[in-house]
Amino acid sequence: MITGIAALIASRRAELKRLWFVVFALPIIATLVILFVAAVLDWLAPPSYAYRPGLDIFSPGWFAIFGPLLIGLAVAVVVTWIASACISINRFSLHAIYRKRLTRAFLGASRPLRNPDAFSRFDEDDNPAMAALWPKKPDGSWPKRDMKEWRPFYVINMALNIVSTRHLSWQERKAESFTVSPLHSGSACKAYRRSDEYGGKKGISLGTAIAISGAAASPNMGYHSSPAITFLLALFNVRLGWWFGNPGAEGAQTYHLPGPAFALRPLVDETFGLTTDENPYVYLSDGGHFENLGLYEMVRRRCRHIIVVDAGQDPDYGFEDLGNAVRKIAIDLGVTIRFHGLDMLKMRPRKGIIGAGYPYHAIGEIDYPAADGGKPGDFGVILYIKAGYHGIEGAGIRA
Repeated sequence: MITGIAALIASRRAELKRLWFVVFALPIIATLVILFVAAVLDWLAPPSYAYRPGLDIFSPGWFAIFGPLLIGLAVAVVVTWIASACISINRFSLHAIYRKRLTRAFLGASRPLRNPDAFSRFDEDDNPAMAALWPKKPDGSWPKRDMKEWRPFYVINMALNIVSTRHLSWQERKAESFTVSPLHSGSACKAYRRSDEYGGKKGISLGTAIAISGAAASPNMGYHSSPAITFLLALFNVRLGWWFGNPGAEGAQTYHLPGPAFALRPLVDETFGLTTDENPYVYLSDGGHFENLGLYEMVRRRCRHIIVVDAGQDPDYGFEDLGNAVRKIAIDLGVTIRFHGLDMLKMRPRKGIIGAGYPYHAIGEIDYPAADGGKPGDFGVILYIKAGYHGIEGAGIRA
C-alpha cells in the first residue's frame, strides 16, 4: 500500500518539496506501521504457550502464530514457481481473446471458403503466417516488381517498450519503433530477424501482429506509461501486449521462441515498468505508443508516395499524432517534412455548406534530398487525410 502511494505521488509529478517529503516520510510511516502491527500481535499472543525446542531465539508461542503464515508463504512460493514454469505469460493475458476476435472479424471475413469450429466459429486457417504473405515462387525466386505479380507488401508497426532504459535521450519516449513484415521482424535500434523464424516454428502470424499493433491497453505503453497505471493494469491483468525474443544479440537464443519459458521475470518487469531492450525478451505493444500514424517507418524506407489517414481522437485539431511523427522523423532520420493546407483542417461551422473551403486533407512534402544528398527532384509526397465528423455532412453519412 505504501509503495502504491509513493508510485501515485510520483506519477502525478509532484513538486520537489513533496517528493522529498515522500522520500523521508514514507519509510518512517512504514516503520511505525510495522511496530504497531508487532505490538498488536504481541498483545494478542497468549502468554501460556509451552516451550518448543529449536525456537530459542523466539518467544514462546511464536510458531503457533506465525507458523501458518510461513507455511502459507512457502506454499505460495512453490505454486508461483510451478505456475511460472508451466503457464506462458503470453497465454495468461487478454491478448488471445483480442486476437481471435480481430482475426475472425477481419481476416476471416476475407475468406469465402472457411471451415470454422461449430461452437466458437473460429477457423485456424484465418490466421496465416506473416511469411506466407510474400511467398517465393516454385523456382525459389521472389515476385517481380511488375503489375502482373504485384501485391501489397505489409509493414505492421509496433512499439518495443523500454520504460526503464538507461539512455537519457529515450527516457521521454520509453519505446522504440518495431516492425513486422512478410520478410523481416525487428527494430532498427536492435536488429532484424527473418519473419518465418521469429516468434515460433512457423514464425509470427498475421493475427498476432495485428493484435499487438492494436494493443493499446497494456501496463507498459511507451511514452504514455506511468508507475501507478502500470502497476494497476498488470495487477488486474489488463495486458494486450506480447513478449517475444529480443531480435538483437541479447536474444540470439530466444528470438525463435514463442515467448519466455519462465513467466515470473517478465511479469515483474511488466508490473513495475522495468522493460528494456537489453534482456533476452522484449515487450511489444501498440505501435501508437511510439508513433501512431505509421509514417516513421515509411520515411525510413524512403517511400516516395505515402497516404496517411489520421483517425485519432483530436476534437481541437491539435495534430498531436502528426506532430509527434514529424518531430521524431526529423530528429532520428534527418528528414524534414513540410505540410501545405493544415490551417484549413479545422472544425466546420454547424450551419453551412460543404465546399472547397473545408477540405479533409492536406499535402506534405518530404525533403529527402536534404538528408540524403540526392537529386533536387527526389522529394516525397504525403497525402494526409484527416477523418472527422462535423454534423454538416451529407445524409448518407449523418444517418
